[in-house]
Amino acid sequence: MRPPLFISHGAPDVLLRDTPAHRALTGLMPSAPDAVVIVSAHWESHRVEITSGERLETIHDFRGFDPVLNQAIYAAPGAPALARQLAEHLTQTGVETVLNPRRGRDHGAWIPMALLRPKADVPVIQISLPITSDDAAIALGEALSHFVTTLDVQIIGSGSLTHSLMDSLREAETAPSPAFAIEFRDAILPYLETGDLEAVKAWRGLPHAQRNHPTPEHIRPLLLAMAVAPGRPGTCLHTSWSRGALSMDIWQFG
Repeated sequence: MRPPLFISHGAPDVLLRDTPAHRALTGLMPSAPDAVVIVSAHWESHRVEITSGERLETIHDFRGFDPVLNQAIYAAPGAPALARQLAEHLTQTGVETVLNPRRGRDHGAWIPMALLRPKADVPVIQISLPITSDDAAIALGEALSHFVTTLDVQIIGSGSLTHSLMDSLREAETAPSPAFAIEFRDAILPYLETGDLEAVKAWRGLPHAQRNHPTPEHIRPLLLAMAVAPGRPGTCLHTSWSRGALSMDIWQFG
């Protein structure tokens, strides 16, 4: 099993800008897995859904960025057979799951993948993020762990270590990072390094948690990625900041 990844995907224009995060993502997957399974903050559902189409639409679920992004297509194939196997496994482990043959990939999935594998030469399945609770995201990660134990499949949680849009959307790409975002990252950092999932699960008690995550969907992919490799220490593969308040951390667990 490949160690799971947590990627802070940032704003969609990370695809276009020559930033440290752009460069880090470009060099992150030099060898191709058999498939990628990615869970993005931008697709939430009560029942877990899995993209099961052979060809998946590129969803442009954003506005206000360079118009060239609206023309970008990420044409990596789906993996219907793997999706069916995965749905069966998740259902057997108690995670209510359905296949979705019509759903495409949102920008939390295809933007980082367009940097990781720009040739779109690896099948990419997207799984929806449980909307119900942090525990549900963790349970999904644990179930995925058992599925990929003997497979060359890369699991990716795509969210953001900090995600204060009200602050970041007002700022230029190179704006200085505010104290409230730095203090949150500094507080969670030791728990990521030791793989302490229980401590990370208590993220709401960290400094400025509400301001950094007014809603939880961007931190839950982190919980999921850690649950795929429970107790394994994390390695920070990249850290930088975007638009002041957006941490662009990339972590590998195990």
